[in-house]
Amino acid sequence: MPATQTRKEFHALCHEHHVQMRLSQVLPKGQVQKVAYACGEADCFVHYSVSRGYFLSSRKSQASDSALLPKVRCFLDGTPMYLAEINRQEKGREKKGFRLWRCPKCDARRTNEEGLVSGERRR
Repeated sequence: MPATQTRKEFHALCHEHHVQMRLSQVLPKGQVQKVAYACGEADCFVHYSVSRGYFLSSRKSQASDSALLPKVRCFLDGTPMYLAEINRQEKGREKKGFRLWRCPKCDARRTNEEGLVSGERRR
């Protein structure tokens, strides 16, 4: 990648609040400070990074909390996917359970309804 080219931006949603997450500096338990996406809702500790997927940043979080985090992985490269879209409209009615997951590396898509959606580029 040329030095002048910026990294591809993506729009991860918090799986709890369904709001767009923002880039943030976090200090995971016992690790070096890294950049990750963070939920902007008050008292929400949900974060997402390409290498870890969804994780909790608080020292107060417990192993049982981590069991509730989504662990959707890309079929093609094993990268943790992020929640990109929810509740899409279908012919005038809302599909309340719809979830679209995307891979930040290869842009593969997966939904809770149809599995991996490949070869299609939606914007």
